Amino acid sequence: MMDKDALRPDPSAVRDKKRKPLKILVPVGVAAVVAVALLVAGIPGVTGNGLSAHAVALPEYPDLPQCPTEPTGNSEAAWEQFSEDYSAYWDAWWNYRNEADSLSDTPELRAALETYTGESTALALAGEGNRIYSPVSLWFALAMLAETTGGETRQQVLDTLGASDAEQLRDWADILWHTIYQDDGTASSLLGTSIWLDEDVKFHQDTLDSLAEHYYTGSFQVPMGTDAADHALSQWVAEQTKGLIGSEGKVLETDELTLAVLASTLYYKAGWTDEFSPSKTEEDLFTAADGTETKAEFMHKNQDSTFLRQNGYQAASLGTSFGEMIFVLPDEGITPADLLAHPDFLTEAADFENGIFGEVQWSVPKFDISSDLDLKSTLTGLGITDVFDPDVSDFTPLTDTEPVWLDQAKQIARVKVDEQGVEAAAVTLMANSGAAAPPEDSKICVMDLDRPFLCLIRASGVTLFVGVVEQI
Repeated sequence: MMDKDALRPDPSAVRDKKRKPLKILVPVGVAAVVAVALLVAGIPGVTGNGLSAHAVALPEYPDLPQCPTEPTGNSEAAWEQFSEDYSAYWDAWWNYRNEADSLSDTPELRAALETYTGESTALALAGEGNRIYSPVSLWFALAMLAETTGGETRQQVLDTLGASDAEQLRDWADILWHTIYQDDGTASSLLGTSIWLDEDVKFHQDTLDSLAEHYYTGSFQVPMGTDAADHALSQWVAEQTKGLIGSEGKVLETDELTLAVLASTLYYKAGWTDEFSPSKTEEDLFTAADGTETKAEFMHKNQDSTFLRQNGYQAASLGTSFGEMIFVLPDEGITPADLLAHPDFLTEAADFENGIFGEVQWSVPKFDISSDLDLKSTLTGLGITDVFDPDVSDFTPLTDTEPVWLDQAKQIARVKVDEQGVEAAAVTLMANSGAAAPPEDSKICVMDLDRPFLCLIRASGVTLFVGVVEQI
C-alpha cells in the first residue's frame, strides 16, 4: 500500500479569491439550515393554493475534487494511476483552500470566533433536556443579517461577531467558507445561503448582489403566507440537510406579513477514522439528568490517545474523516451547564496539546437527538437588541418598507451517532414582524458516557456543533 502523505503537495497555489458566477433565472427548490424571516406590517397577503418559487439568481457552489479509491489488487499500473490521481486530488484541494486566507493566518478572526462561540453557546444551551447548537449556523445567519441592516442595528451585529466593519465581515465569511466546506467523497461539511423574497415587495438589488458575492447567496421569490410556501421552505431544509431536518413538518410558518427569509445551511457527515465494532455494542443503562434510567446501546473500544483531565471534567476525542468529535464527561455533581458557564471552556476542552497520553476506554451510547432552541434571548444576551424594536430597527439596505423588525429566533438541530460515524445538521430561523474521576496520576481515561455529557463536532479548528445530551 502506498503512503498517501508522500503524495500530498506543498500548499503553494496562488490565491485567487474570485467567486464563481451566478446562474441567473433558474427555477429551484432548495433547503435551509439557517433562516431569517423578516415580517413587516402592511404588506398585502398572498392567497391561493399554488406556489411559484423562482430563482432570481443561483450561485454555483464549488465543485470539489473527489478522493480517488485505492486499488484493491497489487497491480503496479493501478497503483501508479492512483498515485497520479491522488496527487491531482490534493493539488485541486489546495487550489480551492488557497482561494482565501487560512484561519490560522487570521488571528483576529480566530480570536473573535472563539469569543463569539463561547458566549453564544453558553446562552443558547441554557435550559434542560437535550440541546444541540451550531454556532457556525448562527454566525452565517448573523453575517447576512448585517448585510440587510444599517446604522446601529448593523453595528450591534458586527460587535457580536467581533468585526470592525462589513468589509472585514465579508472577508471573514470567505475564509470560514473555504475552511469548513468539504465534499470529497470521504466526508461532507456543506454550507449554503439564500434569501427568499415575497413576490409583492421591492428589494434593493445592490444588497442582493452583495449577499451573492460574499456569501454564495441565491435569491428566490415566493408568495409568502401560503402553505405551499411553508412546504417549499421545509423541503429546502430537507434537501440541504439530507433529510435530517424538514422532512417531517414545517420548520417555519410564514404569513401575509412575511417580507423575506434569509437562509444559511450547515450539514456535516463523517465516518470515524477507527470505527466501533458492532459486535462489541451492548445494551446498558443511561442515567438521565432527572435520575431516571433508560436502556441504550453502548459502543465499546479502547484506544491509545491523548485525553484531558481538568477541574470538573475529563475529555477525549474520536477522529473522523473530516475533523473530530470531542466528548466531555462532567465529574459527579457537575452539570454541563456548570461547564458552559466558563467562557473559556470550549477552547480548553478542544486543546489536547498538553493533555495526558494513555489508554482511553470508550463506552459511548448510540444516539439520535434533536432540539428546537429559542434564540431570541441568546441574541439579546449577545447585545443584538435593536432588531427586535420596530422604533429603532434599520433594514433600509434591504427594503424601503417600514417598519421591519425581528420577532422570532430559533434553531433546530439534530445529531446522529453510531458505529460508523456522525451526522449532524442545524437550521437557525429568525422571524421578523411588523406593525467520578480516576486518580490524577492514572494513565487510563474511562469515558463511560452513561450519564449527561457534552459533545463537540470540530473541523479545521472550527467548532461546528455543541451538544448537551441529558437523556437517550
